[in-house]
Amino acid sequence: MEKRLQWSRRGWVILLFLFVFIPHGCDSAKRYTGTYVAVSEGKPSQLETILELKDDDNGVWRTNENEVPFRWSVKGKEIRLHTKEGGVITGKISDDTITVTLPGDKMMTFKKRHAY
Repeated sequence: MEKRLQWSRRGWVILLFLFVFIPHGCDSAKRYTGTYVAVSEGKPSQLETILELKDDDNGVWRTNENEVPFRWSVKGKEIRLHTKEGGVITGKISDDTITVTLPGDKMMTFKKRHAY
């Protein structure tokens, strides 16, 4: 009987561990939500480009002229922007910076805009 009780306690400990730690691991992509502004090296552009990642896995790529919706996902340190047309733009995440590679091997870097 004592051995059965011992296994029962271990089961509760394992179950508690799963409920406490697993949801945070699955929700880690949510920490990337927010607004990111394109940074350029050299001459500043008059066309501001903004990448907005919403916490419902939707996002918007916004310029002064255009607004393009997409869905986004994170796997490790890679972000994927899924367009409605079926294309996928991949990028790398580093702290509060996202660098994406656009068609034609053009790279854009976005820096997270922090609310103060």
